[in-house]
Amino acid sequence: MQIEIVSNSPVFTRNLGKKFSTVLSKGDIILFTGELGGGKTTFISGLAVGFGLRGNLSSPSFTILNEYRIDNTRKFIHADLYRLENMKEIDGIGLEDYFYDEISIICIEWGDRIKDNIEKDYLEINFSYLIDESSNGTKRRIVFTSSNKYWDIKLSGCEKMFMEDGR
Repeated sequence: MQIEIVSNSPVFTRNLGKKFSTVLSKGDIILFTGELGGGKTTFISGLAVGFGLRGNLSSPSFTILNEYRIDNTRKFIHADLYRLENMKEIDGIGLEDYFYDEISIICIEWGDRIKDNIEKDYLEINFSYLIDESSNGTKRRIVFTSSNKYWDIKLSGCEKMFMEDGR
């Protein structure tokens, strides 16, 4: 299943992330792919707001992995694999431990670098620039792609919510 959204601004992208947080459950893995500066971190910061996390969430480009406690039963894991060169480096950060802890919601920027090594269902969200005369570089195409029944069901439930936002 695939859903495509056009975002006209960073505020829209952040709000979309905030709304999408309502459908996420413990154990969910979301891979973020696309162009540098495409809106991945903006969307993820919206997720964090939706989870009730305070403060400025930035991309863990240098630390690779940040862990946030949502409440007593859930963690929010934000990883950024941009600076990693190969799978050996990914193995060393402990990210795979979160895949099976059953309390974490995991967001991985540059997730295309690891998706062949994930044995659980995941959702891929791709961000790309939409260039036209009216966009001033702010429009983005956000494509949610599922290849499994679990995420198909979740995305089906999101379609109405996304349409309300002017899909």
